[in-house]
Amino acid sequence: MFTQAQDAKRFIFAGNARFTLTSTKTNTSFTFKMNAPKDDDSIRFVKVLNGPDNSWNGDWMFLGFVKMQDGEPTSCLLAGRKGRPDAPSFKALSWTLAQINRDTIPEALEIRHEGKCCKCGRALTVPESIDTGIGPECRKKMGL
Repeated sequence: MFTQAQDAKRFIFAGNARFTLTSTKTNTSFTFKMNAPKDDDSIRFVKVLNGPDNSWNGDWMFLGFVKMQDGEPTSCLLAGRKGRPDAPSFKALSWTLAQINRDTIPEALEIRHEGKCCKCGRALTVPESIDTGIGPECRKKMGL
């Protein structure tokens, strides 16, 4: 679970992240994946898990996208053609992204990664990597 907003932000926008948001206030959770298309770091596509199959090609529904520049988001979550800004999952992610962009993780919000590197997708084994969601080699490549 992330405790620092900068670690969560770095993880979420790295280009190959799968993460779960949980409200401890309402006990509601949503799992998202945010990825960059191959050879294009200017956008992140967002999908939300909407069924029991959480394999990479399983029950994922396209939600929207975030525009990027130099590894930083330049827009809020924007609805795609099939995205619904009124959906609870869309609202939850929009609110979360606004919070971490303000460098805060509210007490009632939990952000968890899946135990794989957000950049390359390999399983994490180094304790620091498990905490941050980024493997040591990818960390170096990202200049961290």
